[in-house]
Amino acid sequence: AQQKRKEKGYPVVPVQLHSVFSGNPGTGKTTVAEIYADVLKQCGLLKRGHTVVVSRSDLVAGYVGQTAMKTKRKIREALGGVLFIDEAYALYNGGRDDFGKEAIETIVDEMTKHNENLVVILAGYQHEMEQLVESNPGLSSRFKKYFYFPDYDEKDLIEMTHFQANSYGYHFNEWAESFLREKYTDHKVRGNGRFVNNLVNEAIQFQAIRIMDDEAEDMNELELADLEKAWNTVRRES
Repeated sequence: AQQKRKEKGYPVVPVQLHSVFSGNPGTGKTTVAEIYADVLKQCGLLKRGHTVVVSRSDLVAGYVGQTAMKTKRKIREALGGVLFIDEAYALYNGGRDDFGKEAIETIVDEMTKHNENLVVILAGYQHEMEQLVESNPGLSSRFKKYFYFPDYDEKDLIEMTHFQANSYGYHFNEWAESFLREKYTDHKVRGNGRFVNNLVNEAIQFQAIRIMDDEAEDMNELELADLEKAWNTVRRES
């Protein structure tokens, strides 16, 4: 409605599109941010609709004054789209001399200057994100939209694992399928979607080693042994 008013020359109320995405790793926050940017472009609210993903190391420098320059550089890169700050709570650690606070102040200032040409999304764990927003009045006044991304349950994880394997042309045999359902039902996995991606990639690598010298093997089938080795590998790393 505000876009139509603008096109007709009527006064418009600034739309606050900045958001806080909270949830554990692998729950789809970055993917949704990219979709959000594209939708805003299609609605005429962003010119480019791209997403620039950054973390603390992309914004914070080690000396006074350098952090502001580094942060502004990334903001310029994101103009016309979305600046997605992953693990944004790392910018605030409570230390008096921490340069992360300089980055926060720069972000707040630049958001004001580019209010109609930039959307900022802060992402991270729920409790830490609440602390971050409350730490700076400029953040709390600009971030009014909160979206929580829950962990995936076993049904979601099984479906995602199949989708990931199928996207590469692979499928699980019945023993691998039973193993997958048993593990996702009985074990809490860390990493959500990242765990799924790593699991499938590892299983494919173990399958490649297994069938290397056997041309009779089905190149598209992932067996129990492949999945067992992959599960143990990914669980150790997560």
